[in-house]
Amino acid sequence: MDLGIRGKIALVTGAARSLGKADAVALAAEGCAIAILDLDGDGATGAAGEIEASGGRARGYACDIRESAQIQDVVRRVERDLGPVDICVNNAEDWELNLAVNVTGTYKVTKAVFPGMRERRWGRIVCMASIAGLMGGFGQTAYATSKIGLIGFAKSVALEGARYNVTCNAIAPGIIAPNAKLSPLYDRMVKRVAMQREGEPEDVANAVAFLCSERARYITGAVLTVTGGMDLFTF
Repeated sequence: MDLGIRGKIALVTGAARSLGKADAVALAAEGCAIAILDLDGDGATGAAGEIEASGGRARGYACDIRESAQIQDVVRRVERDLGPVDICVNNAEDWELNLAVNVTGTYKVTKAVFPGMRERRWGRIVCMASIAGLMGGFGQTAYATSKIGLIGFAKSVALEGARYNVTCNAIAPGIIAPNAKLSPLYDRMVKRVAMQREGEPEDVANAVAFLCSERARYITGAVLTVTGGMDLFTF
């Protein structure tokens, strides 16, 4: 089927492999010239070569899309080599990795253990979400999307397990040390916390233990925030 985009220039990020590469191949089949951007420059060149070997037109470029200067330079090269960009497919690997680990991985593990819990009529499932899933996060689109997805997943599993005494809840941590200190926005984020400090791993672990206990037997489908009040309105 002709989609009416023959001759257009398509820029696809994260397209050296996997979903991004499939996107590039599909657009090439529609007659687009493809600019493949990827952190793996050799992979990008190889993917472009495969498209050209199939009769398409493509170029590969090494690019770290976290670096604005690199992006600007590569776009100029694309315009020189192929022409002005008409189509932009933002498919960098961070998106795919977050969803694969946070959502798909959780699903696969839960699927493996749930039947036994149901048969034994007892189980506790805890999904690790994030305050970013409830509030969004600047520069964290993939991460926040995966975490809000986990909340929907947890609530659905809670419904499926309720009659079998299998609970499923989500925990949404806020800023937890020590990894939080790796963020350049650390000080700014802590100021948002009502308690004015980051949490410790034990704070989350204690919440997990509670939700797995008999004392939490009547709690299911809940989202427990462990944030020090980061999700409260503070000023």
